[in-house]
Amino acid sequence: MTSQPSGAPVPRRSLTRRLLATLAAGAIVAGIALPVTTASAATPSPSPSASTSPSVLTAAPAANGILRPGEALSVVVSVAAGTSPASAGPVALSLGAAPLADDAAIDRWLSGDAAGVTLQQVATGTLDAAASGSQSTTTLTALGNDPALANRGAGVYPVLATSGGLTAPSVVVVPAETGAQTPIALVVPITAAPLTRGLLTANELAELTAVDGALSAQLDAVDGTATTLAVDPAIPAAIRVLGSAAPPTAVSWLQRLMALPNDRFALQFGDSDVAAQLHAGLTAPLTPTSLQNYMTAADFVQPAPAVSAVSTPEPAPSTTPGQPTYPSLSTLLDIGVATPHVYWPATGSAGSDTVAALGALGSTDDPTHVLIPSTSVSGGGRQSSARVGGVSTPVYDAEVSRALADAAGQNDSTRRGASLAAAQAYLSIARAATGDQPVLAVLDRGTDRSRVSLRATLGLAATAPGFTASTLRTVAALPASEVSLTTPTVDAARVEEVRNLLGDEQSIDRFASILDQPELLTGRERAEVLQVTNVSWTGDAARQAVSDHRDATRTTLDSVGILSSDFRLVSSSAPLRPWVRNDLPWPITVVMAVRTNDVRLRVQDHTTIDAQASANTRVEVPVEARIANGEVSVDLQLFSPTGVPIGSPQAVDVEVRAEWENIGIVVVIALIVGFLSLGVVRTVARRRRLRAEEAAPQTPHDDEPADGIVLKDPDADGRSPAEDAEDFEHDDQTPRATASETEQETRP
Repeated sequence: MTSQPSGAPVPRRSLTRRLLATLAAGAIVAGIALPVTTASAATPSPSPSASTSPSVLTAAPAANGILRPGEALSVVVSVAAGTSPASAGPVALSLGAAPLADDAAIDRWLSGDAAGVTLQQVATGTLDAAASGSQSTTTLTALGNDPALANRGAGVYPVLATSGGLTAPSVVVVPAETGAQTPIALVVPITAAPLTRGLLTANELAELTAVDGALSAQLDAVDGTATTLAVDPAIPAAIRVLGSAAPPTAVSWLQRLMALPNDRFALQFGDSDVAAQLHAGLTAPLTPTSLQNYMTAADFVQPAPAVSAVSTPEPAPSTTPGQPTYPSLSTLLDIGVATPHVYWPATGSAGSDTVAALGALGSTDDPTHVLIPSTSVSGGGRQSSARVGGVSTPVYDAEVSRALADAAGQNDSTRRGASLAAAQAYLSIARAATGDQPVLAVLDRGTDRSRVSLRATLGLAATAPGFTASTLRTVAALPASEVSLTTPTVDAARVEEVRNLLGDEQSIDRFASILDQPELLTGRERAEVLQVTNVSWTGDAARQAVSDHRDATRTTLDSVGILSSDFRLVSSSAPLRPWVRNDLPWPITVVMAVRTNDVRLRVQDHTTIDAQASANTRVEVPVEARIANGEVSVDLQLFSPTGVPIGSPQAVDVEVRAEWENIGIVVVIALIVGFLSLGVVRTVARRRRLRAEEAAPQTPHDDEPADGIVLKDPDADGRSPAEDAEDFEHDDQTPRATASETEQETRP
């Protein structure tokens, strides 16, 4: 979100204005009632150097700026030293003689324009020196019996603190103690800082809902008040989708929210900018479609405390024991009993066309209510109960709301006191201007708000003199008068961004058809689109958030593709084997279409692939060559089962060498024949050698046995005993002698 950086130079006054202010201050110190024609703002004009910052003087009346007759006027004055230290010096407090007439007069005075204002000094004091970056504070008091405070009628009076050329304008309110109480309704947002993700994470929730967390501070501030809550349903949903894994502090926070008796209504999911959506051409604001992507089965197997304890879920279908039971989308988004069809566009962004489009979404029983600032009403009407074209448009006081937001965002006690006094002044003017009509105010969205600041701001609205607490529901139910709206301020760049986001979402919707559960992807995309169009995203930060999301969308669309390389086909038929890359965390189903530019190659046109999550999956596509050889180009493209092109097409060059298969077969046959022939020749040679050895005369040797039997090494010829026995049995044509005959021949 864009804001002035800490330490940025504060605007400096011109030399002429500083001299006039010094003269005025000198006259005041001298006790002269001088009409002040010029005065410096509490925040001086731009310094030429960005490396320096001047000291700033601030005045904060006590009691939130309320000054009743007979009471003392006490004002806390502080000087915050800038780059250079602030010297010690006198400080004077002056009070205007006449009340400021209206909002415009208050605006001029607080901005430093003191034309026509007569001041009288009522107190003096001394401010101690302050080192660079530090602060010095003192309290100036005018006693209740001071003649300058006596006999003052009800109204808003200017107050000015001066010290060493620095001035700090403020106001005090003398309340009107008579008359009927004016109802005041205050709308307070329950929101988190803008996101680029669809939901808050468990760690973020644990931090925000801790005792000192921002969400806890919001509930602490509204607890015990009659404020109407504007709840971002993305926060309860972020807690419930975690099921049993939700942080205990987040569960307790949600239970507390649901138990509060305050009236409430739901903002758009992620507090999305409803006016920008309608300006982009939508007929109705976007809503979440599914949050299934954010739920884990293990967290919903047993009844989840984060769901059952903080909502009234719809009847869940019976499931098999041990299987998860997920809450419905309406259960996840439940914020309690709420007024339906209430819309709160960003201040100044809604015109009559926006109101008419939103009005068409309501019904007779549940009509639409569109919150509109008083600055958007033609003629500046302050009647809170109004309608535009028959559509209920509760009008909130823009000046009161701005002052309340300023106070809620101040963590310094003196500056917060000054903002609270200004808010009290605007409330006093509003009460006088509206008569018996209620005053409606909003505490606009903000994230850097302390528990103390929030509580003090809401406390002012609850205790303002002459006011009684009311609700938005009560204001909207009152008889309304027809008003017309001024031309809204339309951020053309923002509208174009929304159009681009809608186009990207349509691409994601088509791409998600590769999933068995497309809502895992489409639901996440919708949630993120709503978050990046949050009304709190402004300026360069908004541009960057949208740009980052669109980059992430392009990455998602490129998360599935083909990994391939050129291929050599060495037979008449063989498969192509590309890979399907899937970077998504879910399994997908895609169809690979294969097309060749040449009739010499026949391919399978379509192959269905079930690709695993976060993995590369091998694919086999049958291919058949119709010729002996050649080079053919093959085009590959993935499609979803519904025919949506997925990823970029790929072209593969296939080199066909089908004759290599025949050559290989011939070579193998030749080798087999050769080996068989060699075996036959070897066998015949062995047998011939054996016959020759048996036919040769036997000559005894010295190493033969005495009985004349020749001992032969059975492996001398490289043949095994079994082969020798076989040859001996079948190849010897001489009849063998029996054992008995041999015995008789060898007998003496």
